[in-house]
Amino acid sequence: MKKIVLALGLAAVATLSHAQFKGSIEKVIEEMGDFSPDNKTFEVITAKPLHIRLSPRVMTLAAPEQTREEVLRAVVYGVYRTFIHTDQAQVQVTAQPVLMVPKPTVLDAPRATVSVTRAKALQVAQKTLGVKSFNELVDSDDTWSDKMQNGRYLSRKPGLAKLAQDLGVVYVAK
Repeated sequence: MKKIVLALGLAAVATLSHAQFKGSIEKVIEEMGDFSPDNKTFEVITAKPLHIRLSPRVMTLAAPEQTREEVLRAVVYGVYRTFIHTDQAQVQVTAQPVLMVPKPTVLDAPRATVSVTRAKALQVAQKTLGVKSFNELVDSDDTWSDKMQNGRYLSRKPGLAKLAQDLGVVYVAK
């Protein structure tokens, strides 16, 4: 009997450890800690329909390809964090860098924008990243899985550019 109770207890703990954080987009952003309204790297533009701005921090725009990668990564982050951690049916994400010197300033360009439904984002993740569900995009501690990491960098396969293209991201350099 003790073995059965112990086995059930361990199964419950294992199940809980694989549950992703759930909440509003504001709570998700706060929980993940990658962006914040305090430093102008996150803003809810409209709640219904959900439109958010994410702004990767940059010190200079001297490396356009690096800035492009950061902006594309932020827009993809916004799409998949929204669908993994909220019940939103669709999201529009705009990503613009925030120049950190001398004080945080959100730049108009470069800019990446996408408006995508939950179904389309899942279809793209399945086709491009080879996952079955949003849950496979993160590990048990809500960090990006290896499959998702392959869609977060330009140098990886299938790569950030392919994932962004498949999602329908529009990138404007100037």
